[in-house]
Amino acid sequence: MWKVMAADDEAYIREALAKLISWEKMGCRLLYVAEDGKKLIERMREEKPDIVITDIRMPGADGLKVCQYVHETYPEAQVIILSAYSEFEYARAAIKYGVCEYVLKISVLEELPGAVEKAAHNLEKQQKESLAASAELEERKENDSLYEQMIRYIDENLEKKITLEEMAESLHANGSYLSRLYKNKRGVNLFDDILRKRVEKAKEYMITTDWKIYRISEAVGFEDTGYFSRVFKRYTHMSPKEFRSMGGEEYEEK
Repeated sequence: MWKVMAADDEAYIREALAKLISWEKMGCRLLYVAEDGKKLIERMREEKPDIVITDIRMPGADGLKVCQYVHETYPEAQVIILSAYSEFEYARAAIKYGVCEYVLKISVLEELPGAVEKAAHNLEKQQKESLAASAELEERKENDSLYEQMIRYIDENLEKKITLEEMAESLHANGSYLSRLYKNKRGVNLFDDILRKRVEKAKEYMITTDWKIYRISEAVGFEDTGYFSRVFKRYTHMSPKEFRSMGGEEYEEK
């Protein structure tokens, strides 16, 4: 149930709000009706409203003060302005506070239910958007964590044969989902990037060790030295031997 609070200095309006509006049918509950804006603001300091209905002109704090307070304190709350014909231009000043609807007092019983339903619809929309945003944020956090686990798994198993099935089983995730996640994060295919990482690691070994090519090949997860050499050349434009003989300087295509 949406919580409704209201303020109006005219007794017949307060009575109409309290007794003649079917709040429950609109999914609402009228919590409080004040005779001026000051009392309404004091009550709102104690409890957050979802919908605020306020007369635009009242002694003490008028409707604009109420609108300003709600806008600054409960920006997601919906405000409905009650006004007379002669007050409409004054009421328009509340536009800057994001007022939901304006209702003329002479037709309050006919027009207010529609305004309240509009406010309730806005609240439902906000609620759905908030839930969707929270779910998206949670999914993003989970994806970030899963992506980091993928990177760690690859780095820790670079010397082994990596399969999507084994990675998925290790990370307790769906293989196809992992593949899509990696592509979305890196912009490249998962196993193309694993090959690139293997080549980068092989280059590091060639510069920092005197290992033979076959040993380096095995150390970065290649069982076939010939296949390793072909992959290495694809990424560096030279064979492993050429790379090592040039002291680790890669060939640049002109």
